[in-house]
Amino acid sequence: MDRNTMTTSQIKQDAPSACIVCLNCLNNGRALGIWITAEQAAAEIDALTVTYAGQGELAFYPNTETPFTRCRKCGGDEWELADYEHSPRSCGNVQAFYVNAEQLNDLYDNDELDLINELASVLDAGGLMTLDELITYHENNYAGKHDSPRDFAQEYAENVGDENAVPEHMRPYIDWDYYAKELLYDYWQTNGHYWRSV
Repeated sequence: MDRNTMTTSQIKQDAPSACIVCLNCLNNGRALGIWITAEQAAAEIDALTVTYAGQGELAFYPNTETPFTRCRKCGGDEWELADYEHSPRSCGNVQAFYVNAEQLNDLYDNDELDLINELASVLDAGGLMTLDELITYHENNYAGKHDSPRDFAQEYAENVGDENAVPEHMRPYIDWDYYAKELLYDYWQTNGHYWRSV
């Protein structure tokens, strides 16, 4: 199969990935780009041969001898992400995707990428936070996954000792729904995942 016809079905569907394309080729209808996983991007960086999935090659600007990746088809030097999957919006350009490729791959390998994407979908809808900032926020404020706000409130009470302050025979009378409503002034949730607001 020709490289220019690669689709997302040829990469891991749940892995962080991006479709990279030479902007000049795209504008002139010569290419649609090639999908690459964060794992492949990290390998390119490690090998010091960033070719954007084989579409480019190392070259040097004649006046400054500054290195750049030149398109093999047209010689262009501008690269864009035509699309990306399973990555926060802040990783939605070529440079950010490559800079964060190893971290994205590590999050994917440790089954934490979906949590970071859930967090980014609410906390960073504009894509202004770096991946490091999202990870730090998650590590410092994640309160777990719960089936309902009521379950979250009950577990929270157990963990901080509030429930033990109430005698056993009085516990059935606690209004857990109201307690959950009060807690959610200090926490927020998406798809059952809870984070402390800061």
